[in-house]
Amino acid sequence: MLCHLCMISATQSNHPLATVANADARESALTEARTRIRTAGMRITKPRLAIIASLHRHEGPVSCERIHQDVGTGVCDLVTVYRCLAAFEEMGLVRRSYLHHGTCLYELTLTTPRHHHIVCKACGATERMEYFPVEGVERLLTERGYTQISHLVEFFGVCPKCQSAASVRRTIPTIPPERT
Repeated sequence: MLCHLCMISATQSNHPLATVANADARESALTEARTRIRTAGMRITKPRLAIIASLHRHEGPVSCERIHQDVGTGVCDLVTVYRCLAAFEEMGLVRRSYLHHGTCLYELTLTTPRHHHIVCKACGATERMEYFPVEGVERLLTERGYTQISHLVEFFGVCPKCQSAASVRRTIPTIPPERT
Protein backbone atom coordinates (compact mmCIF):
# COMPACT_ATOMS: atom_id res chain seq x y z
CA MET A 1 0.00 0.00 0.00
CA LEU A 2 2.84 2.39 0.76
CA CYS A 3 4.32 1.98 -2.74
CA HIS A 4 0.91 2.71 -4.25
CA LEU A 5 0.75 5.95 -2.23
CA CYS A 6 4.27 6.86 -3.32
CA MET A 7 3.28 6.42 -6.96
CA ILE A 8 0.25 8.64 -6.46
CA SER A 9 2.35 11.21 -4.61
CA ALA A 10 4.96 11.17 -7.35
CA THR A 11 2.40 12.55 -9.78
CA GLN A 12 2.10 15.69 -7.67
CA SER A 13 4.53 18.35 -8.84
CA ASN A 14 5.54 19.37 -5.32
CA HIS A 15 6.48 15.84 -4.24
CA PRO A 16 10.22 14.99 -4.24
CA LEU A 17 9.66 11.88 -6.38
CA ALA A 18 8.08 14.01 -9.12
CA THR A 19 11.47 15.48 -10.00
CA VAL A 20 12.77 12.16 -11.36
CA ALA A 21 11.08 12.62 -14.78
CA ASN A 22 12.16 16.27 -14.86
CA ALA A 23 15.73 15.24 -14.06
CA ASP A 24 15.71 12.79 -16.99
CA ALA A 25 14.38 15.47 -19.36
CA ARG A 26 16.96 17.95 -18.06
CA GLU A 27 19.80 15.46 -18.48
CA SER A 28 18.63 14.63 -22.00
CA ALA A 29 18.54 18.32 -22.91
CA LEU A 30 22.02 18.89 -21.43
CA THR A 31 23.38 15.88 -23.32
CA GLU A 32 21.92 17.19 -26.59
CA ALA A 33 23.31 20.66 -25.87
CA ARG A 34 26.78 19.23 -25.14
CA THR A 35 26.69 17.35 -28.44
CA ARG A 36 25.72 20.44 -30.40
CA ILE A 37 28.33 22.60 -28.67
CA ARG A 38 31.08 20.05 -29.42
CA THR A 39 29.87 19.67 -33.02
CA ALA A 40 30.18 23.45 -33.42
CA GLY A 41 33.82 23.18 -32.31
CA MET A 42 33.28 24.89 -28.97
CA ARG A 43 34.49 23.75 -25.55
CA ILE A 44 32.07 22.54 -22.88
CA THR A 45 32.42 25.07 -20.04
CA LYS A 46 30.69 25.54 -16.71
CA PRO A 47 29.13 28.89 -17.79
CA ARG A 48 27.77 27.39 -21.03
CA LEU A 49 26.21 24.46 -19.22
CA ALA A 50 24.79 26.75 -16.51
CA ILE A 51 23.20 28.97 -19.19
CA ILE A 52 21.67 25.91 -20.91
CA ALA A 53 20.35 24.67 -17.55
CA SER A 54 18.80 28.08 -16.82
CA LEU A 55 17.10 28.16 -20.22
CA HIS A 56 15.82 24.62 -19.67
CA ARG A 57 14.22 25.60 -16.34
CA HIS A 58 12.13 28.31 -18.01
CA GLU A 59 9.07 27.24 -19.98
CA GLY A 60 9.18 30.23 -22.31
CA PRO A 61 11.48 32.98 -23.52
CA VAL A 62 13.67 34.66 -20.90
CA SER A 63 15.92 37.73 -20.88
CA CYS A 64 19.73 37.70 -20.73
CA GLU A 65 19.55 39.51 -17.40
CA ARG A 66 17.27 36.84 -15.92
CA ILE A 67 19.57 34.08 -17.16
CA HIS A 68 22.53 35.89 -15.57
CA GLN A 69 20.59 36.20 -12.33
CA ASP A 70 19.78 32.45 -12.42
CA VAL A 71 23.38 31.47 -13.18
CA GLY A 72 24.91 33.83 -10.65
CA THR A 73 27.82 36.21 -10.84
CA GLY A 74 30.15 33.56 -9.43
CA VAL A 75 29.71 31.42 -12.55
CA CYS A 76 30.02 34.11 -15.24
CA ASP A 77 29.46 37.77 -15.99
CA LEU A 78 26.66 39.28 -18.08
CA VAL A 79 28.93 39.71 -21.13
CA THR A 80 29.60 35.96 -21.12
CA VAL A 81 25.86 35.29 -21.08
CA TYR A 82 25.38 37.56 -24.12
CA ARG A 83 28.30 35.95 -25.99
CA CYS A 84 27.13 32.40 -25.23
CA LEU A 85 23.56 33.20 -26.30
CA ALA A 86 24.81 34.71 -29.57
CA ALA A 87 26.86 31.56 -30.24
CA PHE A 88 23.96 29.30 -29.22
CA GLU A 89 21.63 31.19 -31.55
CA GLU A 90 24.05 30.82 -34.43
CA MET A 91 24.18 27.04 -33.92
CA GLY A 92 20.39 26.77 -33.56
CA LEU A 93 20.44 25.90 -29.87
CA VAL A 94 18.32 28.91 -28.88
CA ARG A 95 15.73 31.08 -30.57
CA ARG A 96 15.55 34.83 -30.04
CA SER A 97 12.24 36.64 -29.62
CA TYR A 98 11.26 40.09 -28.43
CA LEU A 99 8.91 41.91 -26.11
CA HIS A 100 6.93 44.72 -27.76
CA HIS A 101 9.37 47.36 -26.50
CA GLY A 102 12.38 45.54 -27.97
CA THR A 103 13.81 43.53 -25.07
CA CYS A 104 15.48 40.37 -26.42
CA LEU A 105 14.39 37.07 -24.98
CA TYR A 106 15.90 33.64 -25.55
CA GLU A 107 14.37 30.19 -25.52
CA LEU A 108 16.00 26.78 -25.72
CA THR A 109 15.01 24.96 -28.93
CA LEU A 110 16.14 21.45 -28.00
CA THR A 111 12.86 20.01 -26.81
CA THR A 112 10.28 22.26 -28.45
CA PRO A 113 9.01 22.21 -32.02
CA ARG A 114 9.20 25.41 -34.04
CA HIS A 115 6.65 27.94 -32.89
CA HIS A 116 5.90 31.62 -32.41
CA HIS A 117 4.59 33.59 -29.44
CA ILE A 118 1.88 36.07 -28.57
CA VAL A 119 3.14 38.50 -25.94
CA CYS A 120 0.77 40.50 -23.75
CA LYS A 121 1.62 44.20 -23.94
CA ALA A 122 0.22 44.79 -20.47
CA CYS A 123 1.66 42.01 -18.28
CA GLY A 124 4.36 40.50 -20.52
CA ALA A 125 2.89 36.98 -20.38
CA THR A 126 4.07 34.88 -23.30
CA GLU A 127 1.92 32.20 -24.87
CA ARG A 128 3.18 29.67 -27.42
CA MET A 129 1.48 29.47 -30.82
CA GLU A 130 1.93 26.16 -32.62
CA TYR A 131 0.59 27.46 -35.93
CA PHE A 132 3.58 28.01 -38.22
CA PRO A 133 2.55 29.60 -41.56
CA VAL A 134 6.09 30.77 -42.38
CA GLU A 135 7.21 27.27 -43.42
CA GLY A 136 5.71 27.76 -46.88
CA VAL A 137 7.61 31.01 -47.38
CA GLU A 138 10.86 29.39 -46.23
CA ARG A 139 10.31 26.49 -48.65
CA LEU A 140 9.65 28.95 -51.51
CA LEU A 141 12.84 30.89 -50.74
CA THR A 142 14.86 27.66 -50.55
CA GLU A 143 13.49 26.64 -53.96
CA ARG A 144 14.68 30.00 -55.29
CA GLY A 145 18.21 29.16 -54.14
CA TYR A 146 18.45 31.06 -50.85
CA THR A 147 20.34 29.48 -47.95
CA GLN A 148 20.67 30.28 -44.23
CA ILE A 149 17.13 31.66 -44.22
CA SER A 150 15.90 33.14 -40.96
CA HIS A 151 12.96 35.23 -39.86
CA LEU A 152 11.47 36.99 -36.85
CA VAL A 153 7.74 36.82 -36.26
CA GLU A 154 6.25 37.99 -32.98
CA PHE A 155 2.66 38.86 -32.15
CA PHE A 156 1.65 41.38 -29.52
CA GLY A 157 -1.71 42.01 -27.91
CA VAL A 158 -3.46 42.35 -24.58
CA CYS A 159 -4.37 39.05 -22.92
CA PRO A 160 -7.93 38.37 -21.72
CA LYS A 161 -6.85 38.54 -18.06
CA CYS A 162 -5.41 42.05 -18.50
CA GLN A 163 -8.46 43.12 -20.51
CA SER A 164 -10.71 42.06 -17.62
CA ALA A 165 -8.55 43.87 -15.09
CA ALA A 166 -8.39 46.94 -17.34
CA SER A 167 -12.16 47.09 -17.73
CA VAL A 168 -12.32 47.53 -13.96
CA ARG A 169 -9.62 50.25 -14.06
CA ARG A 170 -10.68 51.57 -17.51
CA THR A 171 -7.08 51.62 -18.78
CA ILE A 172 -4.66 49.05 -20.14
CA PRO A 173 -1.15 49.73 -18.87
CA THR A 174 1.83 48.68 -20.92
CA ILE A 175 4.71 46.94 -19.22
CA PRO A 176 7.93 48.88 -18.82
CA PRO A 177 11.20 47.32 -20.06
CA GLU A 178 12.16 44.27 -17.98
CA ARG A 179 14.25 44.93 -14.89
CA THR A 180 15.94 42.19 -12.90
